[in-house]
Amino acid sequence: MSKCFYLILLSISLVSSVNAATNPLIKGKIVEAGNHRPIDFADVFLFVNGNENPVSHTLPGPDGSFAVANLPYGEYTLLVRLVGFDVYTRSNIQLNASAPALDLGVIEMKALEVGLAEVEVVAQKKQVIYKLDKKIIEASGNLLAGGGSAVDILEHTPSIRVDAEGNVTFRGSSGFTVYVDGKPSIFSGTQALEQVPSGHIENIEIITTPSARHDTEGDVGIINIITKKHAQHGFSGMVNASGSAVYSRAMDFLLTQQNNHLRWYLGGSYTERVRKSDFNQEKTTIVADTATTSLSNGPRRSRGYNYSLKTGWLYSLSKTTLNVDVEGGYGGTNRNGNLDYSEERKAGGVVFEQGIYLSHDRYEIDETYFQGTAGFAHKFNDNGHSLSGSYYAKYGGDALEYFSSDLIDGQGERQQGHRAYEDEHRWTVRANLDYIYPYRETGRIEAGYQYFSYLEDGDYSMEYWNPAQKIFYWRDDIYNTFYFQRGINSFYGILADSYGAFDFQAGIRAEHTRRVLGSSKEWANRTVNRFEFFPSAHVGYNFPGGHTLMAAFSYRTTRPQLFYMEPYITYRDYYSAEIGNPDIRPEYINSYELNYKKNIDIHSVSATFFHRKRKDKIERLRVPYEAGVTLDSMANVGRDYSTGIELNVQAQPIRRWNINLNGSLYYYKVENEYKLGNSDEESANYEIALNNGLDAGKYTRIQLDGNFVGPSVTTQGQTDAFWYANLAVRQQLFKRKLNATLAFRDVFNSARYNSRINTSVLQSYTKIRPRYPLIMLTLSYTFNNFKTTSTRQRETHDLFEGTNH
Repeated sequence: MSKCFYLILLSISLVSSVNAATNPLIKGKIVEAGNHRPIDFADVFLFVNGNENPVSHTLPGPDGSFAVANLPYGEYTLLVRLVGFDVYTRSNIQLNASAPALDLGVIEMKALEVGLAEVEVVAQKKQVIYKLDKKIIEASGNLLAGGGSAVDILEHTPSIRVDAEGNVTFRGSSGFTVYVDGKPSIFSGTQALEQVPSGHIENIEIITTPSARHDTEGDVGIINIITKKHAQHGFSGMVNASGSAVYSRAMDFLLTQQNNHLRWYLGGSYTERVRKSDFNQEKTTIVADTATTSLSNGPRRSRGYNYSLKTGWLYSLSKTTLNVDVEGGYGGTNRNGNLDYSEERKAGGVVFEQGIYLSHDRYEIDETYFQGTAGFAHKFNDNGHSLSGSYYAKYGGDALEYFSSDLIDGQGERQQGHRAYEDEHRWTVRANLDYIYPYRETGRIEAGYQYFSYLEDGDYSMEYWNPAQKIFYWRDDIYNTFYFQRGINSFYGILADSYGAFDFQAGIRAEHTRRVLGSSKEWANRTVNRFEFFPSAHVGYNFPGGHTLMAAFSYRTTRPQLFYMEPYITYRDYYSAEIGNPDIRPEYINSYELNYKKNIDIHSVSATFFHRKRKDKIERLRVPYEAGVTLDSMANVGRDYSTGIELNVQAQPIRRWNINLNGSLYYYKVENEYKLGNSDEESANYEIALNNGLDAGKYTRIQLDGNFVGPSVTTQGQTDAFWYANLAVRQQLFKRKLNATLAFRDVFNSARYNSRINTSVLQSYTKIRPRYPLIMLTLSYTFNNFKTTSTRQRETHDLFEGTNH
């Protein structure tokens, strides 16, 4: 594979060198009138005079610039279209031998006088925008995300799934990396998405086959959250507040001041997201000749919280921009259960012990954090020749992971119990330097260096209950200290160019990784060094008539996190334990994509075909540990394959009705080396989400969503299908400055989460039903013409609590 890739890269380089002469082209730069902020979401069409079908359809780059090369001589018309702005047209554009390269200069798009909120009465922004190496999710089109987070905005993205405990997976994997404004998130995975209030989000980039400029971490790619950055002159701001029937509540604000060269902002958020569910589980474990059957039934509750303040400063000169951002806060997650618990043990078919108890369990992880970023960007000219860099540091102190569980008998006496404490300190450092050199009008070379370091140290201790002495005592045999550090040095190079309707981008990334795992359990100490290459390639072609075809390849890895490797036992509750595996290996992933897109006037259709194969898949395995107690451990279970299609249709059947339909169908197979009585698992996974938006009046909008989530498999079992519907109504008041949204989730009380594990030594059946009703009210107020989009919706599958038990 590597030899073929290098030959392709060399061939492209030779073609670029031969074609050094300037080709006939038309170029320009699109900005917003008044503030000259670059616009990179507009549709740019080029027509031959007298022909209704465009010869080219493209999107601007991040700086608003565009170029269409390899055009025949002739007379053209340019059309630029973006919802919320007047349509821009320019006719009589002449290309001839005396003027083969035409620069149209700066094109200013004028915002409609009624404002974006009023434009929404007749038109909606596109929810998904496709570019060569990423897709962009527009954050304003979903009413139900108000008071929510990035999870809620992503919910209508094809192949995104949120399980009963709120954990996000994409194309069947939780191995994605989360960035905020191009920087690594304070948290990771689902927790990172939940910490960003939806009211602060401009859009979300999903990079499923990242190019060489991006980190290689994450088997299904990168989710980059772009936050709002007010660009109009003067002082303005917004405030959002929400509350729900299950006592979720949130408040956030953002204040900005923009002068000629200086911009500053101050923001903050207070978020408490609560989930409540009724939990029922029947579990049988077999240890030696003893079978233990337990039944747990009762309420479970979880609460995710974050309280933060952030501020930033940006200074812009004609060629150079400097920025500083700082943030501090306190955040975490807790969950607890109060369950009726019965247990029966038998050997040889004869019952020899029974008991009825109350089970109380609690888990909490919290952290006080501080982070800061300093960066610069310098433009050598207006043709894209630039150098940029940044330094990011984050400290997480007083981080405590706490577990407790108790079994109380019928007389109110504690029979079993434990307390576990994991005290941690964490440092994250990241630095990068990126250089872009445009060697011709449409071609560029990119190169850069990145450094990443994560360090964590702490200790783990546990108390056990002694029922005879009725006291907790410390387990010295379990006490453990740990130290973990991962450092990555990366270099990358990219070659990108366009030839008429054809675009390509090819790159290579080299990484050296050093990982050190230290523990007071000396047998678990490990030091690993790896030097690896990660290629990527992207191509695109714009056919006549608005058809676009894009293909991509990316080679990636998922490195095991510290909790995958911790060599000591922890407990989620009295009957659920887990332990790490210090010898777990990284996953390696080959990802392939083919995307087709067609714009039909104001409607659009897109389809993405994808194939992913993963080596050394990391998954949690559950086995019996003690009578009635299961033990989860991470393992490289084998290989898995995922092949499928994602569909997106955006349509406006009539003036006041918008439809957004997302669907995905993919085949998933696990070649399991730890069968434990199972054969290889495979399934056809499918899900459908239909979003209907109806303007009931000038200031009133109604949204009705339907969601069907198909069954799925894991290495040891399966999860059943479920469906639910949501309803939301938004009312705009006080000249659209105040938005009030009332959202009702799971209107028909249909959501159910049922999962099964079935091996030769473990059978488990779990049923979870969310508390009903789930109603949320969100208020959003903007002042002094804060440039923002409409209120977001809250819409996820995270209706349940308790799936990891």
